[in-house]
Amino acid sequence: MTTPGDGGQASVDTADDTAFDAVRAKARRRRRARNEWLILLALTIIGTFLIRTFVVQSYRIPSGSMERTLHGGCDPDCGSDRILVNKLAYKLHGIHRGDIVVFKAVDPSWEEAVGGSEDIVKRVIGLPGDTVQCCDAQGRVIRNGKPLNEKYLFTNGPDPKKQFAPVVVPRGQLFVMGDHRNDSSDSRYNGTIPESSVVGHAFMRIWPFSRIGLF
Repeated sequence: MTTPGDGGQASVDTADDTAFDAVRAKARRRRRARNEWLILLALTIIGTFLIRTFVVQSYRIPSGSMERTLHGGCDPDCGSDRILVNKLAYKLHGIHRGDIVVFKAVDPSWEEAVGGSEDIVKRVIGLPGDTVQCCDAQGRVIRNGKPLNEKYLFTNGPDPKKQFAPVVVPRGQLFVMGDHRNDSSDSRYNGTIPESSVVGHAFMRIWPFSRIGLF
């Protein structure tokens, strides 16, 4: 026979169990939420690393050799451009004439010119097998017998290396030049670069805000 006192104790025990279960459920939800955030954070870090390593990376332009397409160490309003480089592009297709590329200075002449194995940005003027020279009567670079219409060029002084004899680009090499020709140490001085040294295709300015855009 159950007494009123026994019934009251059973009610208290049930209430305590319900409260305890609620606390445990809340703790489980917190742990689950925390674990989900930790997993998301880990995936974000890993994803960022993989994207930066294999797909897209940002670079700062440290010199004025690609002005005005890219601002580097020039004045005023220079030294601040950041660009995006597609590191996957040339695994899907070949390098094109006119592409702006980032490459490693791996040949001794280039390493000496830039002071080490640094990342460099230039424009591709000649592909393997092309003949490049300068200049025609209008001062234009000639590729395979045809003058180039280079609207992107910037000139603010004499170009000491404007004239150069015909160069046949070797297999597996590229002839590259800066858009600011009289302030660019490029293939005219340092020779062609290996295609294998190309890091990727520079395709977009992302900073400063006033210069955001594709090129």
